[in-house]
Amino acid sequence: MAESHAAAPHAEGGHASVKTYISVAIALGIITSVEVATLYIPGIPNTFLVSSLLVMSAVKFFLVVGFFMHLKYDSGIMRALFVGPLVIAIAIILALMALFSAFILLPRVVL
Repeated sequence: MAESHAAAPHAEGGHASVKTYISVAIALGIITSVEVATLYIPGIPNTFLVSSLLVMSAVKFFLVVGFFMHLKYDSGIMRALFVGPLVIAIAIILALMALFSAFILLPRVVL
């Protein structure tokens, strides 16, 4: 009985290969570097800056949740439990920024 239980995870294919994890880690590092570099580019409109940072953050969220938390291999309801709050959080952030005109008054980091 213990032998069948030990063989079950390998038969399901519920995990990615080590190469996939390394590729995802490299992609996360590149996206993070682009996010940081974006803050130091002068002349980018604040609307584009905020939008691009939100998109890159969402992509990183999907990569981390999908691969490192193994959500890619779970049922659709589990994905909805993670993606739903992300969409709501982004909508709230954008609504608050529009309400308080943060797109115009957002301070920029210039070194």
